[in-house]
Amino acid sequence: MAGVFTMLAVRRLFSKNIVLRHLNATKSVSCSSARCISTVEGAQKTYKPNLALRVSDENDLTDIDRFLRKQRIKGALYSRDENEQATERFWSRILKAGDMDLIERYLNMRVKLGLYNDPEKVLKDMQDAGLTPNSWIYASFISQSCAVGDMNQTNFFLRMLRDAGFKPNRYIFSQILHGYVKAGLPEEVSSTQELLSQIGLWPSKFAYEGLLSAYADIGDKDSLLRTLDEAYAVLPSIDDKTASREISHILLLDLYTRLMCSSAYTDATCSEIATKLLTTDYFPLEFAIDTVKVLLAKGRPAAALEIFKIIHKYQKQNDHLSAFPVYAAAGGLDYKALEPFWHTANVDSKELFMLRNKCKLYFHRIGKTNSKLGDQFQTCLEENNVQGALDLLKNLNKTNITLAYSLFLPKLNRSGFSLQDLINQTQDHEINKALVFGYVFNNLASIQSTDDLKSRLTSCLELVNEYRAKELLPYNDVVRLGNSIVVKLVTNIISVSDMAEIAKLNKSTVMHDVFRIFSHTLTKRSLRMLYLQVFEALMLSNLRSFHGIPKNTVIQLVADVCAHQNVTFGYGDWILSGLKDAGVPRHIVAKLSSDQSVELSSFSDLSVVLFGGRTSNAVRRNENEDSLANQMKLPSEESVPSAAESLIKALKDDPKKLDTELKSIEALWSLQKKFILLSYLVNLGSKDLVERVLQFLPEEQRKQREPMKSLAHIIKLSLENHMEKESSSENVKQSIQNLQNLSPKDLYSTMRGPHLDTLFRCWPTEHISDLIDLTKKLSKLGLNSVNLQLAGVLVNRGLSNFVSTLLENNKTVPFTFLVGNPRNSLTKSEFLPSMEYLKSVDSQHIPGFVDHCLRNAALSTNDDNLYQLIRTVVSPPFNMDLLQVCIQPTLQVLHHRLEVSENRLVFGEYSTVSTRSRVTVRLKIVCYHRI
Repeated sequence: MAGVFTMLAVRRLFSKNIVLRHLNATKSVSCSSARCISTVEGAQKTYKPNLALRVSDENDLTDIDRFLRKQRIKGALYSRDENEQATERFWSRILKAGDMDLIERYLNMRVKLGLYNDPEKVLKDMQDAGLTPNSWIYASFISQSCAVGDMNQTNFFLRMLRDAGFKPNRYIFSQILHGYVKAGLPEEVSSTQELLSQIGLWPSKFAYEGLLSAYADIGDKDSLLRTLDEAYAVLPSIDDKTASREISHILLLDLYTRLMCSSAYTDATCSEIATKLLTTDYFPLEFAIDTVKVLLAKGRPAAALEIFKIIHKYQKQNDHLSAFPVYAAAGGLDYKALEPFWHTANVDSKELFMLRNKCKLYFHRIGKTNSKLGDQFQTCLEENNVQGALDLLKNLNKTNITLAYSLFLPKLNRSGFSLQDLINQTQDHEINKALVFGYVFNNLASIQSTDDLKSRLTSCLELVNEYRAKELLPYNDVVRLGNSIVVKLVTNIISVSDMAEIAKLNKSTVMHDVFRIFSHTLTKRSLRMLYLQVFEALMLSNLRSFHGIPKNTVIQLVADVCAHQNVTFGYGDWILSGLKDAGVPRHIVAKLSSDQSVELSSFSDLSVVLFGGRTSNAVRRNENEDSLANQMKLPSEESVPSAAESLIKALKDDPKKLDTELKSIEALWSLQKKFILLSYLVNLGSKDLVERVLQFLPEEQRKQREPMKSLAHIIKLSLENHMEKESSSENVKQSIQNLQNLSPKDLYSTMRGPHLDTLFRCWPTEHISDLIDLTKKLSKLGLNSVNLQLAGVLVNRGLSNFVSTLLENNKTVPFTFLVGNPRNSLTKSEFLPSMEYLKSVDSQHIPGFVDHCLRNAALSTNDDNLYQLIRTVVSPPFNMDLLQVCIQPTLQVLHHRLEVSENRLVFGEYSTVSTRSRVTVRLKIVCYHRI
C-alpha cells in the first residue's frame, strides 16, 4: 500500500496546474556535476592509503569545494565508517560558510557514498546556524529515500516539501521513478509515467535518467539496455528547449559503473554501453579516468580495462596510470590485474617501463605482498607493543629492506624513538644503513623556512659525516620512494630558494646544497636511482608549477645539479629524451649521457603525452590566424559532418569556395578535429579530399593515416558503375594489400571512425575473406565488438555463411548488431536477409529487431528507405501490426518524422489506447508509391 499512498500524495501535491505554474527547470539530474558511486562494499580487507582524511583546517570555500570534488572519488577507497569520519569533519565548516549550494552538494555526496543524512539533525543544525532550507535540501532527502526504495519515507519527505511551501522540480520526479524501480513496483512506475505524460514531463531526459540509474543499481541489465535504446530513440524528437536532449557520456559512464558494481561477477563487462561511448567526437576523459579508478577500487578489473581501452582510443596520455595501483590495492587486486593496462598503454616502450615497475614495487611495499607485515606493525603500534614492532624491523631482509625507511622509521620516530635508539636495537648493518638514509631524506624533505633550512643542512651534514665514519654510510642498496614524498622534497626546496637567482641564472643554490648531502649519503649507483625517481615524480606530477616556478624549469634545475655531480644515464634511456623534451639545455643533456658522442633522437609521441611535454613537430598555428579567421566563411566550430558535405559539394561545383574552406580548416581546426574530418571524408568516398586534408597533418600523423586513402578508394568504388568497377579492380587489390601490411595499431588508427560501418557495407564481395582477416587483426587489440559489427553487416548483405568465423563467445549474431544505425539504416534488400537469419536462429527477437530497424530509419535522412521499410513490414509475407511490434517511443518517432514529410500518401491510420499510459496514440503510416 505504500506505493499507492505515495502516488496519491504525488497526485495531490503535484497536479498538472501546480507543476506547470511552479516547475523549476534550472536543476538537472545529469551526473555531469556529481559523481555517482555505487555503495557496494567489497568483501576483502584491503589496504587503504590515508588520503581522504588529510584535510586542511583552513575555513575557506576553496578548501571545502576541493574536498567535495575529491571525496566523491577518494571515497571509493574507504569503508562506510571511514567515509563517515572524513565527511562529518566538514559539516560544521560548511554550515559556517552559509552556502546553500555547498550544503546541497555535501548531502548529495554523502548519499552517493552510501551514508545516511538524518533530516531532523540536518534541519536543526541549519536552524541553529541561521540558515533556511531551500527546495534542494528537501530534494536531497527525497533522493536518499528513493535510493533505497523506501517510498513510505519518500511520502513523508514530499509532505515536508509541501509544508515548507515548495513545489516539485524535474529532479524530484526523476527520483520518484527511481525509487519505484528500487522498490519493485512496476505498476507505480507506469502510473507515474502516465501522470508525467499528462503534464508534459514524460518522456524527458530527466525521467529517463532516474529509471536508467535505478536499473543499473539493481543489476537489471536487460531493462537498462532496453530503456537506454528507447531514450536514444525518443529524446531527439522531444520539443524540449529547457535542457539538452542527448544522453551524455558522463551518464553512460555512471550507468556503467553502477551496473558493474551491482554485478556478482567481478569479471563482468557491458559492451553494449561501451560501444555507445565510441559514437561521439567528444569524450569526458577526466570523468572516464575517475570511472576506471572507482571500478578498480570496487574490484572490477575487467570493467575498468574496458573503459580504459576506450580512454586510450581518444587520448594516449598516460600520466594517470601511476594512480591505478592505489585503487587496485583498495579493491583487493594484485599487480597482475594491472598488466593488461600496461599492455594497452604500450608498456614495452621505455617511457612506460618505469610505470610497470613502479606498480610492482608499490604492491611489494604496501600491497598484498606486504599487507600482512604492515598490519602486524600497525597492530603493534596500536597496542603499544614496542618490542613486537622492533622485532618486525629486525626481521627485514633484502627483499623488503626499503620498508625500513619508508614505513618503520617515520612511524617509530613519531612514536618517540630516535635514530640512534633504532640503530642500537637493530644491530643489523644493512638495515641501519637504510635507517640513516631514511632519516636524512625525511629531514631534508621537511624543510619549512630559510632559518629551518640552515639548521637542517648543518645537522644533516654533521650526521652524515658521523655515520660515514662509522661505516653506516653511504647507503648502497635500492632507493624506492613514493612520488608524493619526492614532490614534497622538491616543493620545499623551491619554497626556500632564491627566486631571483632562478629567474636570472636558471639555478638554485639550495637545490645544490640539499643534493650535495645526498651525494655523501648514497653511493653513485643509489644516487643515480634517486635522481631517476625525482625526474620521474616531476614528469608524472599533475602540478604545473612549484611556488610559481614552471614544472619544466624545476626539472631543469634538478638536471643542472645532477650534471654538476657527474651522474650519467645510458644512451637511449627514457630519462634523456624526457629531459630534452622538458627544455633542459642540450649541453646539460649531453653531459648527463654516458655516450656523449651520439646525437639524441627526438622524444617519441608516447613519451610526450606521458610526460606532458610538447612535441617538437607540434602543429604550428598560422601567424596570420586572426586575419584568416576574419576572412574565412567556414567557422571553426562548424559540425564535422556538415563541413565534410560542404567540401564535397564545393569540390563538384565551386573550386574557389573549396580552396577557401580548406584554408580555414588548415588554419583554425585542431589536430583532433582534422582526424575526425578525415573519417567523414572517407565515409563519403572522397579520395581527393582525403589526400588534401592529409597535407594539413604533421609528418608522423600524416604517414600513420596515409592508408585512409585506400579506404576512401574502396568506398568510392562501390558508388561507381559496373564498367568503372571492372577497370578499378586491380587498384582495389592494391588498396587491400596496403591495409594488410599495416600493424594492428596502425590498422586501428586507419579504420576507426564513422567510416567503419560504411566500409563494411561497401567492401567488395569477392574480397570478404580479406576483410574478415583485417577485422580479426583489430580484435587482437581487444576490440571484440568489431567482429560482431562486421558479422551483423555480413548478415545484412546476405553473406551469413561467413559469420561463423567471426563469432567467438556468441553462438549467433546478437540482433542489436543487425539493425544498422541512423547513418546507415537498413534498406529493404538488407532487411530481408536479416529477417531470414533471425527466423532460423533467434526468432524471439524479431519484434525487437523490427522495432530498432524502423527507429533507425525514422532517425535517418533517407525518406525512401523509411517508406520502403514500412511497406515491407506491414505487407505480405510479414503483415506485421506496428502497434504490436513497436514500442510506444518508436511509434512517436515515426509519427513525428512522417508528419513533417512532404509528398505523402496516407497508407493507413492506426489508433490504440495504451493501458499503461492511457494515452491515445495516432500513427499515420505514409509512404511513396515507388515502382
